[in-house]
Amino acid sequence: MTTGRIAGAEALIRWNHPECGLLSPGEFLPSAEENGLMIQINDWMLDAVCRDIQERNRLGIEPIRISMNISPHCLERGDFSARMRRTLAEFDIAPEMIEVEITENICIRNPQQVNDQLTRLCELGVSVAIDDFGTGYSSLSYLHRFPINTVKIDQSFVKEIQREDGHFPVILAIISIAHGLGLNLVAEGVESELQARYLQQSGCTTMQGYYYYRPLSPAALCETLNRKRAACV
Repeated sequence: MTTGRIAGAEALIRWNHPECGLLSPGEFLPSAEENGLMIQINDWMLDAVCRDIQERNRLGIEPIRISMNISPHCLERGDFSARMRRTLAEFDIAPEMIEVEITENICIRNPQQVNDQLTRLCELGVSVAIDDFGTGYSSLSYLHRFPINTVKIDQSFVKEIQREDGHFPVILAIISIAHGLGLNLVAEGVESELQARYLQQSGCTTMQGYYYYRPLSPAALCETLNRKRAACV
């Protein structure tokens, strides 16, 4: 918010179904989870993200970090960090260009395995974000125990910001926790100037949501980054 710069983007998966059209994750990922397909989907997603980054690098477009959600199954299988290392090498991508997003609930399923994999990712140079922060069941001690770089304020809290004179203690508490622990902070689901102004005045200066951009195709993202760079020259 202080510079107007695009700091990153989040990779979103959609299924262009031949009969049903474009499906959102909520329409097919639960079924994929039940049928044991999440590891294959996450592997495909990682390849697609790196391929897109590689293409932007080839075109000389200003690099930005891309975040992607990963399933608990990927961390529990014990070799996700090795898979990440191989994929980055294959596409010649710097680890700093990738951020993996996990939910708080991942941390309580198999904490030691998860911690080992996240530690290896951080040693590789990949950053780790907790998505939908404040909606899960994990202890705040996990922010100390696990190698977390970024906290993302869940959009359900942001959505409550509807009044200029409102007071939203959960958001203020999350901002205070992130600052106190020296973590990066991102607010999700920002849809209005009022929300953006409240968050900025409260100490959150990195935001994502429809107020800025709706989901873009890879080609449209390239055009947007070029246009943004030209405007700042």
